[in-house]
Amino acid sequence: MVLSGKRQTDLIRLCQELIRRPSLSGKEREVALFTAEIMRSVGYDDVTIDAYGNVIGRIFFATPGKRLLFESQMDHVDPGIPTDWSYYPYGAFIKNGCIYGRGASDQKGCLAAMIMAGAALKEDQHKNLQGEIVVAGTVFQERFEGISSRAVALSYPPDFVVIGEASQLEVERGQRGRAEIVIETQGRMAHSAQPEYGTNAADAMTRILSSIHCSFKPDSDPYLGQGILVLTNLRTFPEFTNGMVPQVCKATYDLRLLPYDTPEKILDRLQIIVNTKKNDMEGIRALIYISATEDRCYTGAPIRGKHFARAWVLPEDSFYLKKVLEGVEKAGLAPRLSESPGFGTNGCYYAGEMGIPTVAFGPSCRELAHTVDEYIEIEQLALAYRGYCGIAESILS
Repeated sequence: MVLSGKRQTDLIRLCQELIRRPSLSGKEREVALFTAEIMRSVGYDDVTIDAYGNVIGRIFFATPGKRLLFESQMDHVDPGIPTDWSYYPYGAFIKNGCIYGRGASDQKGCLAAMIMAGAALKEDQHKNLQGEIVVAGTVFQERFEGISSRAVALSYPPDFVVIGEASQLEVERGQRGRAEIVIETQGRMAHSAQPEYGTNAADAMTRILSSIHCSFKPDSDPYLGQGILVLTNLRTFPEFTNGMVPQVCKATYDLRLLPYDTPEKILDRLQIIVNTKKNDMEGIRALIYISATEDRCYTGAPIRGKHFARAWVLPEDSFYLKKVLEGVEKAGLAPRLSESPGFGTNGCYYAGEMGIPTVAFGPSCRELAHTVDEYIEIEQLALAYRGYCGIAESILS
């Protein structure tokens, strides 16, 4: 679809206005209300904000058919110290053909392009499209991967999904999942001058961690590559006390998952190692579990979930993948399939949990996400708009 001068101007302005509205996880109210207002103003048939605060815009075509969901997150990570930036992180300044600001690449540029692509397809009814387009701006993706997407999928079950992701306009067909695993050892407190009267939970933990390091070998996948297990945190309790044998020690692992990894499988593999080592240490209890978090959305609704986001891969011979690439090509872009998996997205729910055909596609490069001086190239933004239009036309024709 041709991006006229007015449509390109509107697209750039929308991207800027989204960036100018700070939207840390749980604080997306302003950007959500603005997104809903924009969707209504550009002709969406139905716009709602659900209990979590997700903004969901729908476009209906004359003939019933499939439902295609375009989704991008509205929240972003903290910009850090503003003076470290060359430009104010919420200023959306344009320099040398780039829009600078927190969330520009991750993922407000995607959201702007999706909204305007939907509006253009609604306006150009001569395309004879069938079915429905849903564009969703979701909350809390940075903290609760996939959790808020569940509400979108339950309310408007999609047949196909496109996740907005900084993929340099390559089509990504999968991602490794992620789990946060906690191992907890429990001993008995004592004065450190008389450690024999206690049972040192930290000492026990070091032995368990050493055993895991030697014995646990993550699997590999032909497309997703090697699974990864990384120790990311180690703490003792009571905290901030001197002269004491610690009663409790907690170790946190970041585990990058493959498609066949389930919570039960992962915990069982680690439990065997933990139990074997624990049995050699008198007076020590050891627990292993997937961490969980709870918070509150800007709407006041509680949001909670375990830190286990499933991996997913769309087969290379998938009919949906073929149609996506055809749509990208017809839009005038090179139909490039990414050779490597993308970062974590809400595809972990749509594809990983629900088995819905899903791809990730969007402007800019993933290396800019979460960085100082994050930006998006206007040329890439415009091409993403065309790509989203092409995908919709290919799927819904």
